[in-house]
Amino acid sequence: MIENVKSRLSSWKGKLISMVGRVCLIKYVLSALPSYYMSFYKMPRCVNNKHLKIQRNFLWGWGSEARKIAWVKWENICKPKEIGGLGIRDTWNFNIALLPKWKWRLGMEDDGLWK
Repeated sequence: MIENVKSRLSSWKGKLISMVGRVCLIKYVLSALPSYYMSFYKMPRCVNNKHLKIQRNFLWGWGSEARKIAWVKWENICKPKEIGGLGIRDTWNFNIALLPKWKWRLGMEDDGLWK
């Protein structure tokens, strides 16, 4: 999963994209790529931390050699837009929210082919 995310980023030049463009790419591409895996498996903390690191680095200046300053806490960036955040999905909480769906389907569906 991490290699898949990195390969998607290599085609985009982070230095040439505005901050708004980087936020859109994180929200709609980088957060969506692992959602299929997260709906079936609990993501290990180390994979989640690597994914968050990739997202943070891309937001604050992907492709630049110098280390960039993070002006806002990542927790504030993950808040909804209505309360002052950027609306980027927290992958750990999203993973925990997706997993009970399969437990519910296991108890409710009797004739499911996947069962």
